[in-house]
Amino acid sequence: MTMYEESLRKAFEELEASSQVQIFHSKEGPLAEEFGDAATAFEMISSWRGIELDPSLQRCFIRFTMLWSHWRIERPGVKLAGEFRIRHPLYTLDVRAPDSDWASNESEAQLYSELRVIDDRPGSGTGAFAALRIQQGNAMPEVWYHDFRRGAFKLDIDYCQYLDALCVTKGVSGWQYLFADVSLSERNFRSFARSLEKSLEVFPELFPDYDYTDLRTRLQERM
Repeated sequence: MTMYEESLRKAFEELEASSQVQIFHSKEGPLAEEFGDAATAFEMISSWRGIELDPSLQRCFIRFTMLWSHWRIERPGVKLAGEFRIRHPLYTLDVRAPDSDWASNESEAQLYSELRVIDDRPGSGTGAFAALRIQQGNAMPEVWYHDFRRGAFKLDIDYCQYLDALCVTKGVSGWQYLFADVSLSERNFRSFARSLEKSLEVFPELFPDYDYTDLRTRLQERM
């Protein structure tokens, strides 16, 4: 397995192994080894999809046909939920954002047409997703997070950093807002602020192998 496959699988298994985590949906699909290693897969993405990706992104290459976890932690004073579902880049780049008929202007419609879903939440039923923005001439795609109630937000991390953060946050609801230009003290985000505060109290106890310093700093900055 690649380094990132091992890290993501470890995060997945930590949720499975914790007695305090209730799992709603869980699936670890096989590795799509038929597409070869990172360099070969990136060549396929270029020739099959016409998408040129920066070679530096090969360091976080993953081959999972699916890695999906939808979970909840509930105990006195604590109610947390989270979900992630990620796949091999060749599958990811086939998954366009949901129908953008709800775009309010041409600029939004253009944005949504360029998004390719890398992480979504089918079990939660919220329709929220994270995506790469694929633009001609930009080999380092932006990462965006979309919530139907709040809109689309550009994240200040790249694809590899997104996967790094996913391992630490385990997909807890709203974690992407720690990497967006938002104020979590605003009314629309307060529930996420409470959830993130509580997760940063509970996670060091449940998952002590991770450094939560950056997440705490980001939370304070956005409060």
